[in-house]
Amino acid sequence: MDNIINAVNYIRKVGLYPDMPIITSGVNEPLCVINGKRYLMFCSNNYLGMTENRYVKNAAKKSIDKYGVGPGGSRVISGNVDIIEELEKSIANLTGTEDCITFPTGYMANIGVFKAVMDSFVGKDNENENDNTIFSDEDNHGSIVDGCRLSKAKKIVFKHNNTDDLIDKLRNNESKNKLIVTEGVFSLDGEIVNLPKYIEIAKNYGAKIMIDDAHGVGILGRNGGGTGEYYNCVSDINILMGCMDKALGGTGGFLCGSKILIDYLRISCRSSVLSSAIPTMMAGAMIKSISLIKKGDKIRKDLLSKAEYLKMALIKSGFRILGKDTIPAIPLFIGDEIIGIKFSKLLWEDGIYLPIVRWPAVSMKECRFRIIIMANHSKEQLDRLVKACVNAGEKLNIIKSHNII
Repeated sequence: MDNIINAVNYIRKVGLYPDMPIITSGVNEPLCVINGKRYLMFCSNNYLGMTENRYVKNAAKKSIDKYGVGPGGSRVISGNVDIIEELEKSIANLTGTEDCITFPTGYMANIGVFKAVMDSFVGKDNENENDNTIFSDEDNHGSIVDGCRLSKAKKIVFKHNNTDDLIDKLRNNESKNKLIVTEGVFSLDGEIVNLPKYIEIAKNYGAKIMIDDAHGVGILGRNGGGTGEYYNCVSDINILMGCMDKALGGTGGFLCGSKILIDYLRISCRSSVLSSAIPTMMAGAMIKSISLIKKGDKIRKDLLSKAEYLKMALIKSGFRILGKDTIPAIPLFIGDEIIGIKFSKLLWEDGIYLPIVRWPAVSMKECRFRIIIMANHSKEQLDRLVKACVNAGEKLNIIKSHNII
Protein backbone atom coordinates (compact mmCIF):
# COMPACT_ATOMS: atom_id res chain seq x y z
CA MET A 1 0.00 0.00 0.00
CA ASP A 2 2.96 2.37 0.40
CA ASN A 3 3.13 2.96 -3.36
CA ILE A 4 -0.53 4.02 -3.34
CA ILE A 5 -0.02 6.41 -0.44
CA ASN A 6 3.08 7.88 -2.08
CA ALA A 7 1.31 8.33 -5.40
CA VAL A 8 -1.69 10.13 -3.88
CA ASN A 9 0.53 12.35 -1.74
CA TYR A 10 2.69 13.29 -4.75
CA ILE A 11 -0.31 14.06 -6.98
CA ARG A 12 -1.75 16.30 -4.28
CA LYS A 13 1.62 17.97 -3.61
CA VAL A 14 2.09 19.06 -7.22
CA GLY A 15 -1.51 20.27 -7.45
CA LEU A 16 -2.75 17.67 -9.92
CA TYR A 17 -5.35 15.91 -7.73
CA PRO A 18 -8.75 16.73 -9.27
CA ASP A 19 -11.35 18.72 -7.39
CA MET A 20 -14.71 16.95 -7.22
CA PRO A 21 -17.17 19.49 -5.82
CA ILE A 22 -20.51 18.30 -4.47
CA ILE A 23 -23.47 19.55 -6.48
CA THR A 24 -26.68 20.00 -4.50
CA SER A 25 -29.02 21.30 -7.21
CA GLY A 26 -29.16 21.47 -11.00
CA VAL A 27 -26.98 18.37 -11.33
CA ASN A 28 -27.25 18.28 -15.12
CA GLU A 29 -28.58 21.75 -15.83
CA PRO A 30 -26.96 24.92 -17.20
CA LEU A 31 -27.20 26.44 -13.71
CA CYS A 32 -26.10 24.30 -10.78
CA VAL A 33 -25.57 24.95 -7.06
CA ILE A 34 -22.26 24.05 -5.42
CA ASN A 35 -21.53 24.98 -1.80
CA GLY A 36 -24.53 27.27 -1.83
CA LYS A 37 -23.32 29.24 -4.86
CA ARG A 38 -24.72 29.16 -8.38
CA TYR A 39 -22.42 28.21 -11.26
CA LEU A 40 -22.83 27.94 -14.99
CA MET A 41 -22.15 24.31 -15.93
CA PHE A 42 -20.45 23.33 -19.16
CA CYS A 43 -19.30 19.79 -18.32
CA SER A 44 -22.49 17.73 -18.20
CA ASN A 45 -23.12 15.32 -21.08
CA ASN A 46 -26.85 16.02 -20.85
CA TYR A 47 -26.84 17.31 -24.44
CA LEU A 48 -30.59 17.41 -25.04
CA GLY A 49 -31.72 18.19 -21.49
CA MET A 50 -33.43 14.80 -21.10
CA THR A 51 -32.25 14.31 -17.51
CA GLU A 52 -34.70 16.93 -16.25
CA ASN A 53 -37.40 16.40 -18.87
CA ARG A 54 -40.68 16.01 -17.00
CA TYR A 55 -41.96 13.25 -19.27
CA VAL A 56 -38.75 11.25 -18.82
CA LYS A 57 -38.89 11.68 -15.04
CA ASN A 58 -42.53 10.66 -14.91
CA ALA A 59 -41.73 7.52 -16.92
CA ALA A 60 -39.06 6.62 -14.36
CA LYS A 61 -41.53 7.12 -11.48
CA LYS A 62 -44.15 4.93 -13.14
CA SER A 63 -41.55 2.21 -13.66
CA ILE A 64 -40.60 2.34 -9.96
CA ASP A 65 -44.25 1.95 -8.98
CA LYS A 66 -44.61 -1.10 -11.20
CA TYR A 67 -41.21 -2.82 -10.95
CA GLY A 68 -39.38 -1.41 -7.91
CA VAL A 69 -35.90 0.08 -8.11
CA GLY A 70 -33.76 -2.86 -9.28
CA PRO A 71 -33.70 -5.61 -11.90
CA GLY A 72 -33.28 -8.43 -9.36
CA GLY A 73 -30.09 -10.00 -10.70
CA SER A 74 -28.44 -11.40 -13.80
CA ARG A 75 -30.86 -12.00 -16.63
CA VAL A 76 -29.38 -15.42 -17.30
CA ILE A 77 -30.31 -16.51 -13.78
CA SER A 78 -33.19 -14.24 -12.76
CA GLY A 79 -34.90 -13.95 -16.13
CA ASN A 80 -35.73 -10.99 -18.34
CA VAL A 81 -37.98 -8.09 -17.42
CA ASP A 82 -40.38 -7.01 -20.12
CA ILE A 83 -39.55 -3.30 -19.86
CA ILE A 84 -35.83 -3.98 -20.40
CA GLU A 85 -36.63 -5.95 -23.54
CA GLU A 86 -38.84 -3.06 -24.65
CA LEU A 87 -35.92 -0.68 -24.12
CA GLU A 88 -33.64 -2.86 -26.25
CA LYS A 89 -36.20 -2.87 -29.07
CA SER A 90 -36.44 0.92 -28.80
CA ILE A 91 -32.65 1.32 -29.05
CA ALA A 92 -32.44 -1.06 -32.02
CA ASN A 93 -35.20 0.91 -33.73
CA LEU A 94 -33.48 4.25 -33.01
CA THR A 95 -30.12 3.08 -34.35
CA GLY A 96 -31.53 1.12 -37.30
CA THR A 97 -30.08 -2.21 -36.16
CA GLU A 98 -31.64 -5.66 -35.79
CA ASP A 99 -31.20 -6.19 -32.07
CA CYS A 100 -29.66 -4.78 -28.90
CA ILE A 101 -28.34 -5.83 -25.49
CA THR A 102 -28.15 -3.33 -22.62
CA PHE A 103 -25.73 -2.96 -19.70
CA PRO A 104 -25.83 -0.90 -16.48
CA THR A 105 -23.01 1.30 -17.86
CA GLY A 106 -21.31 2.04 -21.17
CA TYR A 107 -18.00 0.93 -19.66
CA MET A 108 -19.46 -2.54 -19.09
CA ALA A 109 -20.46 -2.80 -22.74
CA ASN A 110 -16.93 -2.07 -23.95
CA ILE A 111 -15.19 -4.06 -21.23
CA GLY A 112 -16.99 -7.26 -22.19
CA VAL A 113 -17.47 -7.19 -25.95
CA PHE A 114 -13.91 -7.84 -27.19
CA LYS A 115 -13.28 -11.02 -25.21
CA ALA A 116 -16.73 -12.24 -26.20
CA VAL A 117 -16.33 -11.75 -29.95
CA MET A 118 -12.58 -12.31 -30.40
CA ASP A 119 -11.82 -15.22 -28.01
CA SER A 120 -13.05 -18.81 -28.19
CA PHE A 121 -16.31 -19.35 -26.30
CA VAL A 122 -16.74 -23.04 -27.05
CA GLY A 123 -13.65 -25.24 -27.03
CA LYS A 124 -10.11 -24.56 -25.83
CA ASP A 125 -9.56 -21.05 -24.50
CA ASN A 126 -6.37 -20.52 -26.51
CA GLU A 127 -7.56 -22.18 -29.71
CA ASN A 128 -6.65 -20.14 -32.79
CA GLU A 129 -6.02 -17.03 -30.71
CA ASN A 130 -3.19 -16.03 -33.07
CA ASP A 131 -5.75 -15.80 -35.88
CA ASN A 132 -7.55 -12.90 -34.16
CA THR A 133 -6.42 -9.26 -34.31
CA ILE A 134 -8.00 -6.05 -33.06
CA PHE A 135 -7.08 -2.80 -34.83
CA SER A 136 -7.77 0.09 -32.48
CA ASP A 137 -7.47 3.88 -32.91
CA GLU A 138 -4.79 5.24 -30.56
CA ASP A 139 -7.25 7.77 -29.12
CA ASN A 140 -10.09 5.34 -28.45
CA HIS A 141 -11.82 5.68 -25.10
CA GLY A 142 -10.15 4.02 -22.12
CA SER A 143 -13.01 1.54 -21.81
CA ILE A 144 -12.14 0.24 -25.28
CA VAL A 145 -8.48 -0.03 -24.29
CA ASP A 146 -9.40 -1.93 -21.12
CA GLY A 147 -11.76 -4.22 -23.01
CA CYS A 148 -9.14 -5.03 -25.64
CA ARG A 149 -6.66 -5.96 -22.91
CA LEU A 150 -9.03 -8.62 -21.59
CA SER A 151 -9.06 -10.36 -24.96
CA LYS A 152 -6.28 -12.75 -25.99
CA ALA A 153 -6.44 -11.42 -29.54
CA LYS A 154 -3.45 -9.55 -30.90
CA LYS A 155 -3.79 -5.77 -30.56
CA ILE A 156 -2.54 -3.35 -33.19
CA VAL A 157 -2.93 0.38 -32.59
CA PHE A 158 -3.17 2.70 -35.59
CA LYS A 159 -2.55 6.45 -35.62
CA HIS A 160 -5.51 8.56 -34.64
CA ASN A 161 -8.11 8.76 -37.41
CA ASN A 162 -5.43 7.91 -39.95
CA THR A 163 -6.85 5.54 -42.53
CA ASP A 164 -3.55 5.29 -44.42
CA ASP A 165 -1.83 3.95 -41.31
CA LEU A 166 -4.73 1.55 -40.72
CA ILE A 167 -4.42 0.25 -44.30
CA ASP A 168 -0.67 -0.29 -43.88
CA LYS A 169 -1.25 -2.33 -40.74
CA LEU A 170 -4.06 -4.36 -42.28
CA ARG A 171 -2.01 -5.03 -45.40
CA ASN A 172 0.75 -6.62 -43.30
CA ASN A 173 -1.58 -8.75 -41.18
CA GLU A 174 -2.66 -12.28 -42.10
CA SER A 175 -5.12 -12.96 -39.26
CA LYS A 176 -8.32 -14.71 -40.26
CA ASN A 177 -10.46 -12.68 -37.87
CA LYS A 178 -9.85 -8.94 -37.92
CA LEU A 179 -11.84 -6.30 -36.03
CA ILE A 180 -11.43 -2.55 -36.57
CA VAL A 181 -12.68 -0.42 -33.67
CA THR A 182 -12.99 3.35 -33.66
CA GLU A 183 -15.33 5.99 -32.31
CA GLY A 184 -18.04 7.61 -34.39
CA VAL A 185 -17.49 10.96 -32.70
CA PHE A 186 -14.24 11.86 -30.95
CA SER A 187 -15.59 14.47 -28.56
CA LEU A 188 -12.15 15.41 -27.24
CA ASP A 189 -10.91 16.08 -30.76
CA GLY A 190 -13.96 17.70 -32.35
CA GLU A 191 -14.23 15.02 -35.04
CA ILE A 192 -16.90 12.97 -36.75
CA VAL A 193 -15.02 10.11 -38.39
CA ASN A 194 -15.38 9.37 -42.10
CA LEU A 195 -17.32 6.19 -41.39
CA PRO A 196 -17.91 5.20 -45.05
CA LYS A 197 -14.12 5.21 -45.55
CA TYR A 198 -13.60 2.88 -42.58
CA ILE A 199 -16.33 0.58 -43.86
CA GLU A 200 -14.72 0.48 -47.30
CA ILE A 201 -11.35 -0.42 -45.73
CA ALA A 202 -12.93 -3.13 -43.60
CA LYS A 203 -14.54 -4.73 -46.65
CA ASN A 204 -11.36 -4.52 -48.72
CA TYR A 205 -9.32 -6.31 -46.05
CA GLY A 206 -11.90 -8.80 -44.82
CA ALA A 207 -12.34 -7.15 -41.44
CA LYS A 208 -15.36 -6.49 -39.25
CA ILE A 209 -15.97 -3.01 -37.87
CA MET A 210 -17.13 -1.79 -34.45
CA ILE A 211 -18.13 1.81 -33.76
CA ASP A 212 -18.27 3.35 -30.28
CA ASP A 213 -20.99 5.95 -30.89
CA ALA A 214 -21.41 7.22 -27.34
CA HIS A 215 -21.37 10.86 -28.48
CA GLY A 216 -23.19 10.26 -31.77
CA VAL A 217 -26.41 8.47 -30.82
CA GLY A 218 -29.15 10.99 -30.11
CA ILE A 219 -27.21 13.84 -31.75
CA LEU A 220 -26.37 12.86 -35.32
CA GLY A 221 -28.78 11.75 -38.02
CA ARG A 222 -32.28 12.93 -38.83
CA ASN A 223 -33.82 10.78 -36.10
CA GLY A 224 -30.83 10.83 -33.74
CA GLY A 225 -29.72 7.36 -34.80
CA GLY A 226 -26.05 8.33 -34.63
CA THR A 227 -23.07 8.32 -36.98
CA GLY A 228 -24.41 5.39 -38.99
CA GLU A 229 -27.66 7.22 -39.77
CA TYR A 230 -25.70 10.45 -40.39
CA TYR A 231 -23.81 8.69 -43.21
CA ASN A 232 -26.67 6.32 -44.14
CA CYS A 233 -24.47 3.26 -43.67
CA VAL A 234 -25.64 1.69 -40.40
CA SER A 235 -26.25 -1.69 -42.11
CA ASP A 236 -22.49 -1.96 -42.73
CA ILE A 237 -21.57 -1.61 -39.05
CA ASN A 238 -21.01 -5.03 -37.49
CA ILE A 239 -21.04 -3.90 -33.84
CA LEU A 240 -22.47 -0.59 -32.65
CA MET A 241 -21.79 0.53 -29.09
CA GLY A 242 -23.53 3.40 -27.37
CA CYS A 243 -24.51 4.68 -23.97
CA MET A 244 -27.48 6.35 -22.33
CA ASP A 245 -25.71 8.90 -20.11
CA LYS A 246 -25.26 11.54 -22.80
CA ALA A 247 -27.98 12.55 -25.29
CA LEU A 248 -30.48 10.13 -23.72
CA GLY A 249 -30.02 11.75 -20.30
CA GLY A 250 -29.82 8.63 -18.14
CA THR A 251 -27.25 5.93 -17.55
CA GLY A 252 -26.42 2.58 -19.11
CA GLY A 253 -24.71 1.15 -22.16
CA PHE A 254 -25.68 -0.98 -25.13
CA LEU A 255 -24.38 -3.06 -28.01
CA CYS A 256 -26.32 -3.35 -31.26
CA GLY A 257 -25.93 -5.60 -34.26
CA SER A 258 -27.44 -8.60 -35.99
CA LYS A 259 -29.86 -10.76 -34.05
CA ILE A 260 -27.45 -13.71 -34.06
CA LEU A 261 -24.65 -11.51 -32.68
CA ILE A 262 -26.83 -10.21 -29.85
CA ASP A 263 -28.11 -13.72 -29.06
CA TYR A 264 -24.46 -14.76 -28.78
CA LEU A 265 -23.52 -11.81 -26.55
CA ARG A 266 -26.38 -12.63 -24.17
CA ILE A 267 -24.59 -15.84 -23.21
CA SER A 268 -20.93 -14.96 -23.84
CA CYS A 269 -20.44 -11.37 -22.66
CA ARG A 270 -19.26 -11.71 -19.08
CA SER A 271 -20.09 -8.12 -18.12
CA SER A 272 -23.72 -8.99 -18.85
CA VAL A 273 -23.92 -12.61 -17.70
CA LEU A 274 -22.14 -11.93 -14.39
CA SER A 275 -23.92 -8.66 -13.61
CA SER A 276 -27.36 -7.40 -12.75
CA ALA A 277 -29.26 -5.85 -15.62
CA ILE A 278 -29.98 -2.15 -16.07
CA PRO A 279 -32.45 -0.89 -13.42
CA THR A 280 -36.07 -1.08 -14.56
CA MET A 281 -36.74 2.55 -13.58
CA MET A 282 -33.93 3.61 -15.92
CA ALA A 283 -35.36 1.42 -18.68
CA GLY A 284 -38.70 3.19 -18.40
CA ALA A 285 -37.06 6.61 -18.48
CA MET A 286 -34.90 5.77 -21.48
CA ILE A 287 -37.83 4.43 -23.51
CA LYS A 288 -39.54 7.79 -23.10
CA SER A 289 -36.31 9.67 -23.83
CA ILE A 290 -35.82 7.76 -27.10
CA SER A 291 -39.39 8.49 -28.19
CA LEU A 292 -38.75 12.22 -27.66
CA ILE A 293 -35.34 12.13 -29.35
CA LYS A 294 -36.79 10.61 -32.52
CA LYS A 295 -39.06 13.67 -32.78
CA GLY A 296 -36.34 16.12 -31.79
CA ASP A 297 -34.75 17.10 -35.10
CA LYS A 298 -35.33 20.82 -34.41
CA ILE A 299 -33.73 20.54 -30.95
CA ARG A 300 -30.66 18.89 -32.50
CA LYS A 301 -30.36 21.56 -35.16
CA ASP A 302 -30.67 24.32 -32.55
CA LEU A 303 -28.06 22.60 -30.37
CA LEU A 304 -25.57 22.34 -33.23
CA SER A 305 -26.25 25.96 -34.14
CA LYS A 306 -25.33 27.00 -30.59
CA ALA A 307 -22.20 24.85 -30.80
CA GLU A 308 -21.12 26.57 -34.02
CA TYR A 309 -21.78 30.00 -32.48
CA LEU A 310 -19.67 29.25 -29.40
CA LYS A 311 -16.91 27.59 -31.40
CA MET A 312 -16.51 30.59 -33.71
CA ALA A 313 -16.63 33.05 -30.78
CA LEU A 314 -13.77 31.22 -29.05
CA ILE A 315 -11.72 31.00 -32.25
CA LYS A 316 -12.19 34.73 -32.90
CA SER A 317 -11.02 35.36 -29.31
CA GLY A 318 -7.73 33.65 -30.10
CA PHE A 319 -8.22 30.18 -28.64
CA ARG A 320 -7.18 26.95 -30.32
CA ILE A 321 -10.24 24.78 -30.93
CA LEU A 322 -9.57 21.22 -32.06
CA GLY A 323 -11.36 19.55 -34.95
CA LYS A 324 -13.18 20.73 -38.06
CA ASP A 325 -16.62 19.33 -37.26
CA THR A 326 -19.41 20.99 -35.33
CA ILE A 327 -20.54 18.87 -32.42
CA PRO A 328 -21.95 19.93 -29.02
CA ALA A 329 -18.62 19.13 -27.35
CA ILE A 330 -16.02 21.80 -28.12
CA PRO A 331 -12.36 20.94 -27.36
CA LEU A 332 -10.49 24.08 -26.25
CA PHE A 333 -6.82 23.07 -26.27
CA ILE A 334 -4.51 24.23 -23.45
CA GLY A 335 -1.59 21.76 -23.37
CA ASP A 336 0.22 22.10 -20.04
CA GLU A 337 -1.66 20.54 -17.11
CA ILE A 338 -0.64 23.17 -14.55
CA ILE A 339 -1.84 26.00 -16.81
CA GLY A 340 -5.04 24.07 -17.48
CA ILE A 341 -5.74 23.69 -13.78
CA LYS A 342 -5.09 27.42 -13.20
CA PHE A 343 -7.39 28.25 -16.10
CA SER A 344 -10.14 26.06 -14.63
CA LYS A 345 -9.76 27.74 -11.23
CA LEU A 346 -10.06 31.19 -12.81
CA LEU A 347 -13.26 30.08 -14.51
CA TRP A 348 -14.49 28.78 -11.15
CA GLU A 349 -13.85 32.17 -9.57
CA ASP A 350 -15.87 33.67 -12.41
CA GLY A 351 -18.84 31.40 -11.68
CA ILE A 352 -18.14 28.80 -14.39
CA TYR A 353 -17.89 25.09 -13.58
CA LEU A 354 -15.67 23.54 -16.27
CA PRO A 355 -12.93 21.10 -15.15
CA ILE A 356 -9.89 20.54 -17.34
CA VAL A 357 -9.57 17.17 -19.11
CA ARG A 358 -6.08 15.76 -18.59
CA TRP A 359 -4.05 12.58 -18.33
CA PRO A 360 -5.00 9.73 -18.40
CA ALA A 361 -8.05 10.84 -20.40
CA VAL A 362 -5.63 12.51 -22.85
CA SER A 363 -1.86 12.34 -23.31
CA MET A 364 0.47 14.31 -21.05
CA LYS A 365 0.90 17.96 -22.09
CA GLU A 366 -2.24 17.74 -24.22
CA CYS A 367 -4.87 18.79 -21.68
CA ARG A 368 -7.95 20.59 -22.91
CA PHE A 369 -11.41 21.71 -21.94
CA ARG A 370 -14.32 19.77 -23.36
CA ILE A 371 -17.02 22.41 -23.36
CA ILE A 372 -20.38 20.66 -23.39
CA ILE A 373 -23.33 22.64 -24.72
CA MET A 374 -26.82 21.62 -23.67
CA ALA A 375 -30.02 22.36 -25.55
CA ASN A 376 -31.20 24.60 -22.72
CA HIS A 377 -28.08 26.78 -22.59
CA SER A 378 -29.00 30.33 -23.58
CA LYS A 379 -27.00 32.57 -25.90
CA GLU A 380 -26.37 34.88 -22.94
CA GLN A 381 -24.85 31.98 -21.01
CA LEU A 382 -22.60 31.13 -23.95
CA ASP A 383 -21.47 34.75 -24.15
CA ARG A 384 -20.73 34.74 -20.44
CA LEU A 385 -18.53 31.67 -20.90
CA VAL A 386 -16.60 33.33 -23.74
CA LYS A 387 -15.99 36.42 -21.60
CA ALA A 388 -14.78 34.28 -18.68
CA CYS A 389 -12.46 32.30 -20.99
CA VAL A 390 -11.01 35.50 -22.43
CA ASN A 391 -10.38 36.89 -18.93
CA ALA A 392 -8.60 33.68 -17.89
CA GLY A 393 -6.71 33.43 -21.18
CA GLU A 394 -5.36 36.95 -20.86
CA LYS A 395 -4.27 36.47 -17.25
CA LEU A 396 -2.39 33.30 -18.18
CA ASN A 397 -0.95 34.79 -21.41
CA ILE A 398 -2.67 32.17 -23.52
CA ILE A 399 -4.27 34.80 -25.74
CA LYS A 400 -3.66 38.45 -26.43
CA SER A 401 -5.75 41.17 -24.78
CA HIS A 402 -9.28 41.54 -26.13
CA ASN A 403 -12.02 44.07 -25.60
CA ILE A 404 -15.24 42.23 -24.91
CA ILE A 405 -18.44 44.23 -25.08
